[in-house]
Amino acid sequence: MRKIRFPEAFQGNLKKKYYYEGWYNKIVDINRNFVYTFIPTIAINKKANSSHAFVQILDGKTGHTDYIIYELDQFENLANNDFHIRIGNNVFSSRGFELNIIQNKTKIKGLIEYTTPVLWPKTFLQPGIMGIMSFFPFLETYHDIVSMNHGLKGKIDFNGRILDFNGGKGYLEKDWGTSFPKAYIWAQTNHFSNPQLSFILSIALVPLFKIRVKGFFCVIWYQGNFYKFATYSGAKIKLLDINSDELKIKIEDRKLSLQIIINKKNIRFSKLKAPVSGMMSSNIIETINSNIKIILYNKRNNKTILEDIGMNAGLDLSNIELLV
Repeated sequence: MRKIRFPEAFQGNLKKKYYYEGWYNKIVDINRNFVYTFIPTIAINKKANSSHAFVQILDGKTGHTDYIIYELDQFENLANNDFHIRIGNNVFSSRGFELNIIQNKTKIKGLIEYTTPVLWPKTFLQPGIMGIMSFFPFLETYHDIVSMNHGLKGKIDFNGRILDFNGGKGYLEKDWGTSFPKAYIWAQTNHFSNPQLSFILSIALVPLFKIRVKGFFCVIWYQGNFYKFATYSGAKIKLLDINSDELKIKIEDRKLSLQIIINKKNIRFSKLKAPVSGMMSSNIIETINSNIKIILYNKRNNKTILEDIGMNAGLDLSNIELLV
């Protein structure tokens, strides 16, 4: 029960037979010239003897990826009630990360500090974004938002090239369990014209009592307020239209209506590794160079609360035709 109250912290243990847990750190410099994700993860499959730790890196501008492997015993959890871990000589936490990577031709060194994080507003029944579902012990994957939006301080040396992230923006979330969902849409951006705006969406097929059901959550942080839509809160997906150029989604609850248009035309997608029963044997496609238009209405007075387009958007797709 203690771990459920702190979903941002390490949830697992290294004795599990099938397990993964990873934290998604997205950073963008002030001029949006450099867009990166760093994903420290452990992947455990004792049957296949494939257990290891790693740091997966995506360069959003070039699409280049790195998968830096470490022995599992190079992973260490450094806090019980917060996100703070070590993999090799790299340290990641809710306050930022320090990189000291030297493998083959890859040399990455740097220190990034997170400032003024926008934390998830916890309650007794909603310790994280999954709400009451957080208490279900049999799900194949769990999700948490650590920070919807935060500032950046620091620089990173990529193979002798110094990248300055001072004044930039970041986002931090995590996943853990045994496997990624069979089909899902994940989209995120906090680079709108309004700096006090951040957006995250996830729609997935969730195995529940021998059947798979479509579950979702969507969160908007806007000028200090959280607008939350989720399956468990009674919100509904009224439209999910997928074509070669974009995704059109409409979500409603009793008070609000949200229209979402996610661009995927002429977008470079990269292949990232994803877990299946703790093995990183699946390939997913992801970009951090999409854009997302959102329009939020108040249904009661038919007034627009916000309308904006987010850039440098993360978009992760898997078997999306199964969601329609």
